[in-house]
Amino acid sequence: MKNDDPDTIIIEGLIEALWTTIGTGCTAIWRQVAEKFYETVEANGGDMSSPEACLESIKEYFLKHNALDDMTYEIKDGEAFIKVKGCGFMPIVEEMDAKNVDEEHSCPFYNTSLMAFEKVTGNMYDWKREREEHGACHAHVKRV
Repeated sequence: MKNDDPDTIIIEGLIEALWTTIGTGCTAIWRQVAEKFYETVEANGGDMSSPEACLESIKEYFLKHNALDDMTYEIKDGEAFIKVKGCGFMPIVEEMDAKNVDEEHSCPFYNTSLMAFEKVTGNMYDWKREREEHGACHAHVKRV
């Protein structure tokens, strides 16, 4: 294992155990994690009054906790195009990839953004991500 940080080992072990046990059912767990991030951002004074305000508050939260280097976004027709650079979760992502654990819909940045859009608009959303260079990707948060 490349990373011997105890917190990372615990997280990687939990992710692998969940995948082994319930496979794609993990999506519900990732949504619950996003709900916790959303509640935390809101409880710490994040402005969750509009899609723009939500994304800015989410960005500020993750920047404050050094989980990313930058998050840019564009909102168009009630949907978002979000780009993340310097993903702090890359060691976990790489470990998941090495163990063939499907990490689709596990991204805390996009999941929290999706949750915020659902709460603000009352609509259902999903997202599709595309990776770029190491630690960078972009996603379309799209109304379902």
